[in-house]
Amino acid sequence: MTTMEVNTSTSTILLAASSALVLYAIASVVIASFSSEARFWRKQEWVGMGQQKRWLAGFWARVHSLKGTRAMVHDGYSRLSKEGKPFSLPQFNDTPLLLLPPNKIKDLIAKPDDEINLLMVLRETLATKYTGDNDLAEDPFHLDVVRHQLTRKLPLVTKAVHDELVLGFEDQWKLNGDAWTTVPAMKTCMNIISRAANRVFSGEQLCRDQAFLDHTREYGNGVFRNAAIINMLPRWLRPFLAPLVTYSNGSHVRDCQRIANPIIEERIERLRTGVKGEQNTDALQWVIEEAYKRNDPAELDAGKICRRLVRLNMVAIHTTSITITNTLLDLYSSPRTEEFVEGLREEVSRVLAANGGKWTKAIVNDLVRIDSTIKESIRCSSLGIVGLTRMVTSPDGIDLGDGIHVPSGVRVAAPIAGIHRDPRNYANPDEYDAFRFSPSREVLGENGQILDKRAQGIVTTSDAFLTFGHGKHACPGRFFASQEMKLMLAHIVMNYDVKIAGCRPKNWDVKGACVPSPRAKIMIRPRQ
Repeated sequence: MTTMEVNTSTSTILLAASSALVLYAIASVVIASFSSEARFWRKQEWVGMGQQKRWLAGFWARVHSLKGTRAMVHDGYSRLSKEGKPFSLPQFNDTPLLLLPPNKIKDLIAKPDDEINLLMVLRETLATKYTGDNDLAEDPFHLDVVRHQLTRKLPLVTKAVHDELVLGFEDQWKLNGDAWTTVPAMKTCMNIISRAANRVFSGEQLCRDQAFLDHTREYGNGVFRNAAIINMLPRWLRPFLAPLVTYSNGSHVRDCQRIANPIIEERIERLRTGVKGEQNTDALQWVIEEAYKRNDPAELDAGKICRRLVRLNMVAIHTTSITITNTLLDLYSSPRTEEFVEGLREEVSRVLAANGGKWTKAIVNDLVRIDSTIKESIRCSSLGIVGLTRMVTSPDGIDLGDGIHVPSGVRVAAPIAGIHRDPRNYANPDEYDAFRFSPSREVLGENGQILDKRAQGIVTTSDAFLTFGHGKHACPGRFFASQEMKLMLAHIVMNYDVKIAGCRPKNWDVKGACVPSPRAKIMIRPRQ
């Protein structure tokens, strides 16, 4: 066969394949347009289409959602949510979201799990079928360990977390005498958080193994990045391209297992034989003990336990790192930075002095200004532009009152960006006020103790504060994350001067998420 014949044959195959793809796409659109779900969406109010619906308005709205979701949410919130009406949010290469008005949040979270499902949404968002560990997503008992064990044992780990944070800062925030030094904000915060969190997740030995920390961090980065790529692919292409996209995930897990498995196997053997040794107060030990109770050899496999540990890192490290990075960027770019930092330093000095200078959970609980500073950043720079996402799984759909009926298969969510900036919820909502939540919590009772520490705290969710979710499925790790971030910010204000050159680096909006720019830098020096 001549070269010309080969080229002609190849061109014919490509032309036929392209034609088949076009016909498939057209057929899919036509068939989908007649479904009951499609009829539901046609009746909804939409955002992102413009006042005059232009040609291919839906297509352009979905493309715009990649970077423009925030503007769409604010538009829908101001026009429709405040009137108690839901609206439809286009999603790039995905089914739309039905964003519910604030007055329907209580009705939504009151629904039982057999009518609305969170786990299905998480599996889709993280593309667990392809990014790995789908079996762990089906039975994530390691998250229950965090919910029940870690929260109860926070007083036992406070000092260890603080000590590891101090070592992390010494390693990541290298100082040059009294001169200003520039460091990458997100990268260094994530490295510090990873080390301190793994003191409680993995134990002292693994938390100081830089290779283990690097691989767990890169695994998490890979899952989020690869899931986003996979979710942009047509569903029929995913089985073919996903293995190429996710190849590095397995490599990082295997490297983590190579490092951690000997430690895990030693702990399993001690548990089996009843040999007493060092008492480990960490999530790894709690997961091993839970796996042992199940009397299932597959669950007690060191490699699988390591995968649970890596997965726990993924869900905990990244969100906490994003939040504390946003806090630093918001605090040190505020026109009131000097006032806020002096107020934080006064509080930390006073609370430490009153408690003997040793870090305990009780001291952390008394840092109401520190708590408020972080919570205000969460309000202003929330990781989620939308949240509380659930899949309607009831075959008959769900009724939310006022004529709002949502059929099975539709994903519903809350417009967090709008709720967190609603003047009915917060005075001057576009202003970053670090002490917004602290004045009411600094009122002292007759015994000199702070009254009502919790009502305005980070960990307290409400209809107006939804970053950690709300109701029975609120984030179980928020209590540990809160303690870790408060210890971190307290250490920063007491030991460093920090500034940002120029304006606050703009965050990156990607679909329904908002993250700090990886290029954002801060300047540090020893506290003067």
